[in-house]
Amino acid sequence: MEIKRKIKVPQSFIFSKIIESGLYDIEKHTGFRPSLKELNNYEYTKEFGKNQSGRIKFDQVTKPEVYAFSTYTNRATYHTRWELHPQNDGTTEVVISEKQDSNGFFQKTNDFLTGISLGWLKKRQMNAIVDSISHSYNGQ
Repeated sequence: MEIKRKIKVPQSFIFSKIIESGLYDIEKHTGFRPSLKELNNYEYTKEFGKNQSGRIKFDQVTKPEVYAFSTYTNRATYHTRWELHPQNDGTTEVVISEKQDSNGFFQKTNDFLTGISLGWLKKRQMNAIVDSISHSYNGQ
C-alpha cells in the first residue's frame, strides 16, 4: 500500500509531529523517552490488546526526511515508511508506504483476502493522519 499526498505544511513540522507520536508511544510502553539520535535501530515491545503484543523496531529515522519502522508480531511483519519531500511551491509531498510479510500459507491467504476487502480502511486512516497534521499547522 502506498499513499502520496501534497500538503501545504513545512517538512520539518510534519516530521516533528510524527516523531512526537512515536516518542509518546515508546514512553507509554517503556517509561523511557529516547532521543532522536537513539531511534535508529531502537526496539521496544508493545501490547496491542488482551493477548497480542509485538516488537517495534525503528529502521531509519533521518531528520527531517524519513521515518521508517517495522512491527513484528507472531502473525506478520509490517514495514511502514514515511518519506517527506519538500516542493518548490511551499508544499511537502508525503509518501507513506506499508508492506506486510505474513507468516505461513494460511496467514498469507487470510491477509490477502482481508487486504482486498479492508485495504481502503487502512488508506483512509493514513489519509486522516495526514489531514490532521495539515489542520494542526493551518489552524483548521
